[in-house]
Amino acid sequence: MERQKSIMERQKSMESGLLRKSLSIRERKHPNDDGYLETGLSSKRHKEVKKHHNEDGECCVTTSVCLITFIVVTGSFCVGCGTGYSSVAQHGIVSDLSLSVAEYSMFGSIMTLGGLIGAVFSGKISDVLGRKRTMFLCEAFCATGWLCIALAKDALWLDCGRFLLGIGVGIFSYVIPVYIAEIAPKHVRGSFVFANQLMQNFGLSLFFIIGNFISWRFLSIVGMVPCVLHVVGLFFIPESPRWLAKFGRDKECRASLQHLRGHDVDISQEANAIKDTMNFSQQSDETGFVELFQRRYVFPLIIGVGLMLLQQLSGSAGVIYYASSLYERGGFPSAIGTSVMATIMVKSKN
Repeated sequence: MERQKSIMERQKSMESGLLRKSLSIRERKHPNDDGYLETGLSSKRHKEVKKHHNEDGECCVTTSVCLITFIVVTGSFCVGCGTGYSSVAQHGIVSDLSLSVAEYSMFGSIMTLGGLIGAVFSGKISDVLGRKRTMFLCEAFCATGWLCIALAKDALWLDCGRFLLGIGVGIFSYVIPVYIAEIAPKHVRGSFVFANQLMQNFGLSLFFIIGNFISWRFLSIVGMVPCVLHVVGLFFIPESPRWLAKFGRDKECRASLQHLRGHDVDISQEANAIKDTMNFSQQSDETGFVELFQRRYVFPLIIGVGLMLLQQLSGSAGVIYYASSLYERGGFPSAIGTSVMATIMVKSKN
């Protein structure tokens, strides 16, 4: 009897131990929760995950995101180079090709027409091809445009090159900010998107300065250098996780997000949030473009579009495209004027 009693007590003790172990497992929480109870190897994993998040639980900015953003805004630098080219190249082109004022005015302004066409179709192209392949397409337009300008023998080739360059710039103006916004953590998204405008001004300013010392043909070849560097860099960046999620490519979306956030970070919550957002966005698209003109949206729409129109109608683009000739007509050395203007533009963005 005593032996049976001891065996029964031992079984009860084992059952009690198993129950306590089971309860302790159930009490374990997600690594992102404050009540995380796991120890040993799991505790180490928890610390690795926590160090990649800030106090609000949001993903910290990784080196990968910074490097990818730098690669992407090389395209913004190309935009700035294209914008600043016509001003510093005006004197050399008019002299070498004997262009009239009207012919050069066409060369200077036709880029805006190409930009308009590129911008109109940029959203659809980006959705069909993806953000990454769209940037490849932009560089194809830009590089071809620079090559046409460098080899130009008359106004027609100049205009064709400038027009192609404008198409690339127009598409770039959409796809670069969108891609950066889709890869950056939400708490620093605005700061990272700002790099787009900063690099545009930097490219414009650089061309304003070096254009005073080299010929217009060599300057157009210099404009191709960042295009080539950008194409090389694009091979090393992932596709936008939001674009992948939009087309149901969940496995690739998670792989892209893991690359951006770091391999030690649990991205399941953010991946699910992206998927939910994309599903909601696709449902919202069914309402149609007409919904934008509802009474509650009219006032914000007028303000937003109005500010953009006023910015362009202020004539800032005209000043940039013809800065060199404007300084000369004002009796001021164009080389000094454009260099000072370039310095001010970069400083104003810092």
